[in-house]
Amino acid sequence: MRLEGQVALVTGAGSGIGRAIALAFAAEGARVAVNDLIEESAAAVVAEIESAGGIAMAVPADVADGRAVLKMFTRFMTVWDRLDIVVNNAGALFLEPHVIANMEAQLGERVAGGAVETPLAATSTIEDGVWRRTFSIHVDGTFFCTRDALKIMEVRRTGRIINMASVAGIAGLAGSPDYSAAKAAIIGFTKSVAREVAHLGIRVNAIAPGFVDTPLLDELPESVKLAILAQTPCGRLGSAEEIAALAVFLADGAGDFVTGQVISPNGGYTI
Repeated sequence: MRLEGQVALVTGAGSGIGRAIALAFAAEGARVAVNDLIEESAAAVVAEIESAGGIAMAVPADVADGRAVLKMFTRFMTVWDRLDIVVNNAGALFLEPHVIANMEAQLGERVAGGAVETPLAATSTIEDGVWRRTFSIHVDGTFFCTRDALKIMEVRRTGRIINMASVAGIAGLAGSPDYSAAKAAIIGFTKSVAREVAHLGIRVNAIAPGFVDTPLLDELPESVKLAILAQTPCGRLGSAEEIAALAVFLADGAGDFVTGQVISPNGGYTI
């Protein structure tokens, strides 16, 4: 087993990519602290891991709250007294109904062969609270968990931190200025921290997935999903399990010479 004897924390692991990573880590022998904002979701993933013979505990917390993050770390460290891997995966995508409607309108205009006249009206209408909440979950959450993880890893002179970025942080996504900006910030943070701690044996990388078949895309209309597929040379959405396999690689010894990198499994959406 590639991660036998190690302890991993995966945030936002109650569903989607986070769940797949937690299950993959446990299958490779790691003990997994399963974080999610919703306690029932974290507990359900723990039950899945345990039913497969793995070891896990639920550590529900809002990663956007620094005090809650500290309590979460204290909770599982009190039990396991070890931390080898952190995956900062918790995230959210807020799309306003009018933006989705405008996306569909623009698609209709393109199909009709005329000029695109409809504004998306995403940046001009986004509310302060939505902008700040997006950054607090993605950027603050990644920072808070990394800060507390490094307090442990710097002493042990080893560790792996994997931050979940997005193709949105590389290419930008029209209609999601807050999400794109937050993911770009995570990429910059990843590179900075990787340079800081590499000499201590700590590796810090980012995964920047393209469009993956998870609940995060559920609110998109079918026409928008088809447009995404048309722009993806592989012709399909990615799977959470494919992202999890990359996370396992970055977490085990095979990825020891990889740090400060942004790996984007996106089916060719960006080449």
